[in-house]
Amino acid sequence: MIKNLKQIFLAIMFAAVVSVSASAQKDGEKKPPPKPPPPVIIVTPKEKPKEDKPKEDKKPQAMIFNEEYEVT
Repeated sequence: MIKNLKQIFLAIMFAAVVSVSASAQKDGEKKPPPKPPPPVIIVTPKEKPKEDKPKEDKKPQAMIFNEEYEVT
């Protein structure tokens, strides 16, 4: 009989502890205050870059390309 009363008592205490811990977690569900709107950045168009004309007298960058190859 006492063994049954201990088990019932432990079950009631377990249920009480679970309900208390569940009610303590409900405080975390509050939403934070809204954030202020972000600042507005105005984008101004940049000036168009000047078009560089390619040079006609451009030399190759490596000396390999300056030599002519002969097939023997």
